[in-house]
Amino acid sequence: MRHIDNIAVFGEHEPGTLAQMRDVARHAAASALMADAHHGYVMPVGGVAAYHEQVSVMGVGVDIACLAAGTPVVGADGRCRAIETVCGRDPVTCWDGTHVRPVSPHVGAVARGHRAVLRLVLSNGRELTATDDHAIMTRDGWREAGTLRVGDRVACVVHVGLPDEAPATTVLDVGTPPPHAARMLRERGWLPVRTDDARFPALLRLLGYVCGDGHLTRDGKFVSAYTTSEEDGAALAADFAAIGFPATIYRRQRRREHRPEVHARVASTALHHLLASLGAPVGKKAWPARPMPWLSDLPAWARAQFLSGFASAEMMTPRLHANGVVPNLQVKQAGSDRHAIEFIAALLDSLGFPTSVAISGPMRADRCTWVLQILGGQDAQVRFATEVGFCHAPAKRRAAARVASVVWERDVLVRAREAAKAEARARHARGEHWRDVVRDVAARHDVAEGFVYHAIYDRRGPSRRTPGAAVEPDVTGEVCWVRVTGVEPHGSCDVFDVVTGDPAHSFLASGIVVHNCGNAAIRTNHTLASLGDTPERQRRTLEGLADEIAGSMSFGMGRRNRADDAPTDDPLFDDPAWREVPGSKKEVAALKTKARQQLGTIGGGNHYVDVFADETGALWVGVHFGSRGLGHTIAMGFNALGQGKRWGERAGEQETLLSLRTSMGEDYWTLMHLAGRYAYAGREWVARKVVELMGARELELVHNHHNFAWKEVHGGEELLVVRKGATPAFPGQLGFVGGSMGDDAVIIRGATPTGSGAAADTVRDAQRAALHSTVHGAGRVLSRTAAAGKRDRKTGRILKPGAVTQEMMDGWMRERGVILRGGGLDESPHAYRRLPDVLAAQGSTIEIVHTLHPLIVVMAGADEFDPYKD
Repeated sequence: MRHIDNIAVFGEHEPGTLAQMRDVARHAAASALMADAHHGYVMPVGGVAAYHEQVSVMGVGVDIACLAAGTPVVGADGRCRAIETVCGRDPVTCWDGTHVRPVSPHVGAVARGHRAVLRLVLSNGRELTATDDHAIMTRDGWREAGTLRVGDRVACVVHVGLPDEAPATTVLDVGTPPPHAARMLRERGWLPVRTDDARFPALLRLLGYVCGDGHLTRDGKFVSAYTTSEEDGAALAADFAAIGFPATIYRRQRRREHRPEVHARVASTALHHLLASLGAPVGKKAWPARPMPWLSDLPAWARAQFLSGFASAEMMTPRLHANGVVPNLQVKQAGSDRHAIEFIAALLDSLGFPTSVAISGPMRADRCTWVLQILGGQDAQVRFATEVGFCHAPAKRRAAARVASVVWERDVLVRAREAAKAEARARHARGEHWRDVVRDVAARHDVAEGFVYHAIYDRRGPSRRTPGAAVEPDVTGEVCWVRVTGVEPHGSCDVFDVVTGDPAHSFLASGIVVHNCGNAAIRTNHTLASLGDTPERQRRTLEGLADEIAGSMSFGMGRRNRADDAPTDDPLFDDPAWREVPGSKKEVAALKTKARQQLGTIGGGNHYVDVFADETGALWVGVHFGSRGLGHTIAMGFNALGQGKRWGERAGEQETLLSLRTSMGEDYWTLMHLAGRYAYAGREWVARKVVELMGARELELVHNHHNFAWKEVHGGEELLVVRKGATPAFPGQLGFVGGSMGDDAVIIRGATPTGSGAAADTVRDAQRAALHSTVHGAGRVLSRTAAAGKRDRKTGRILKPGAVTQEMMDGWMRERGVILRGGGLDESPHAYRRLPDVLAAQGSTIEIVHTLHPLIVVMAGADEFDPYKD
């Protein structure tokens, strides 16, 4: 890397490319040129420029949204982890619009650098610190945090769990099992029992449930768990399978007036010994005076997981009385002593829940029923659902959401009344007329005028809680819709995102449903060997797949997505951002119609759908295209407006800078986000469609934008960074970089230099100079005309031959063993640099994670023309 006229330059470039970058740099606060750069429209492809409070209308894209370090990410194992510590094996949870469930797959947290953030505060006290572009689920769908206002409602799950903490005890004593059981336990990795085993939380949950509503037979052969809910039975079966002992589900009708019983049963002496040795009662439940002493030595989250299983079986369903009162949660246990109920009370007390225990009903022989209540009023009941919850009882979780929604909303009303009362009395005391005070205060705090009037003249002390019947739960399944009470700038900090490939595209941060970043290169569960047992059979399978891709996908200019499952109903078409398009109603309607038709089409030029094999033989799907006609129309439209012309007029080829302090700049920024979402949706649909054609499953996804503008913090100040044909590469951030059609592609990662030596400092300096950017491809060395020649577009007649012939391109592809469908001479490998050379010029700023060899390349045909330079 070297500096030329204050531009950080990687690699060697033609004078025209450098001259074009110099023109851009004159208006920029900082700039860089990547090693794959070449001359482009106004700004070199491969150029990066950062501006103060203004953006160049050459970036079509979307921010990579992020959350602040320390943000708790909710796990399916009862633990919430700081986002920066989340790794691919941690069971992160999401909401898919219907259920709260584990995310699958995900690769953990990725660092996104140091960026400006804002703090979002909800009426239930939850907070989220995020970049202003991070999407959050609201009543109106996904909304960026920076667009939220006080009073908006966001999706919030009640259960969050407890902070992650490593157990002090790592191995539990399970005695000496019988030889057969010992062998089974050893095969399943349960001998010894390690508390740091990823399956240990599932074992704790099952142990708790079986202690509540389960049975270990006296003969040592069977383990049973009982419920009357199919959902609960499915949750129990999932945990049994997770620990390596699949359950058989039976159903029986014990009494006509009762619901059928769902019985999850495992025939295993090994599991029986495991649970019994950990303290589960065998036969008729007879508890020792001090059960499971090892449990008290485990972290709070582990004790809560046991209690969550037990509560799923034995605790009453959370509820609201008709008068709005939230009754105390209760557990009943019958027996001849208090050992079991006192054990549960002690565990609850260790987590900070006060309890009471009393006898319910008369003694029968030597047995009686003990009732435990969680004290502390409605707040304690909601806290139990938040920290402990009901892991095996979805219906109880939904009921807890209804209770929490009412409690949280009622607290909002009480606070509003108290604030209204204080303001009304203060203003009346200053001499304002009571009518003005009543009218104004009632409107400001959304309370009844009668309440304000009585607040002025009636000194009855603090407001009583409003009747619960006046507050209806605002829930969707396990999700509560909670009011936003504050959105404010919160400085800058290190930020992270969780990269998932789950179709839900979400995870839970502080219990709030937030979006994850998108991806365009997908690693599948298929390998090259799975295509056939000989190279010839593999080739035949690949040839058939190439034909399917070419036949089912739409390539080229003006094409529509004619697939039966085309994503024409994507939520982005309902985004309020469409109202910011400056054209007439007719023009806006036409643009939206075109966008619907083109979503999921690939385009022409250098846009492609590829199938790769990595160094292990794993198959990947990679796609390259952008926001199609939508992004092109937006960019060209604002380019015209910025030059004083009308929307839709042709404008000169010159850099147009728009200030984000103007309405035009704000509208452009909003619509570029829309175009970026459009590009993400299209790429993900196409990539997943190819995975479906393969009959494969996603394992890992990587998605990066180029031609976009981002708000980032560099050198301690917020800048708007435009990367045109360049990939963001903050430390730890993954990216997909393609070569030419006949060359390898790579999955790269921004380097994370450690230590304070000269080598590490050199890497950090280069990364900062590059504005944490890298290449997006190999970069052209021949223009399209120079490579393919010039021809009459109407007749196809060659007017001037190019430097590349069909024989040259075919020979290259044949030698590399690549199956090609479509593709013109202007996209031949001869027109591009070699990707290894380009990557080497970027130095140690990036690391190569995977090398992807192309097996199939599908592009638009040689005669296709595509004007959308995205």
